[in-house]
Amino acid sequence: MEATGFASRHRWDSAFWLLFAATSWLAVAMGFSEPVRQRFAGEAPYVAPPILVAHVFVYFGWLVLLSLQVSLIARRRPDLHGIVGVAGAMLAVLVVITGFGAEVYSQRFWAQTDPENVRFFTFPLYVLIAFAICAALAIRARADSPSHKRLMFMATTAIMGGPYQRWWGGGLDAVTGTGPFNTWVHYYFAVNLLLAIAALYDRVTRGAVHRVLRIGIPLLVAGQVVAVAVWYSDWWPPFTRAALGIATP
Repeated sequence: MEATGFASRHRWDSAFWLLFAATSWLAVAMGFSEPVRQRFAGEAPYVAPPILVAHVFVYFGWLVLLSLQVSLIARRRPDLHGIVGVAGAMLAVLVVITGFGAEVYSQRFWAQTDPENVRFFTFPLYVLIAFAICAALAIRARADSPSHKRLMFMATTAIMGGPYQRWWGGGLDAVTGTGPFNTWVHYYFAVNLLLAIAALYDRVTRGAVHRVLRIGIPLLVAGQVVAVAVWYSDWWPPFTRAALGIATP
């Protein structure tokens, strides 16, 4: 147990983390199946550049690694978990690099037909920053199992916003309408639901929410609010165009 009295393990932990990995795969299947179908059918709006192809493989690689790591802990193989974790650290760096490169390419493409699409860049930028911080802290806290797990959970949850938004976004829009609140719900409802479930799980199994979630969840939500505010700001589109080398319409 930690010095704070937070139990390192609970008999339900393996099932909880395996369920999280499984639902992540489900969200990816539901959210990205149509874009994948369009690309293989030659119906995608543009030919995938190498950086996008690399990002797809890295993204799926992260989910494979997550599933493997959760399975190794469930099988009580921390020795192999640590070895695989080295690859995970390198993969985390690639998630950020390829994710940023793929989004820059996408913004430059869409700017040709939709100049206001640059507003969207605030969301993947937030995701990559949140993922990078959580993943880096998780690597640093690898000797503290409860903290490490929850930081890895938050890192993965950050990059799950895309598939969930594609899967649930339309239904959520029908309920919340338009405006800043709708934008926040559209992009972050599923992410925040996952975070809330993790906090509730801690409360049920330990009687208290782990400090990583107590501190991390408010910070992640605050970052979401900032991202939405930036979306609606007047300075963001010209700033993004200048930063990405996109011509002013």
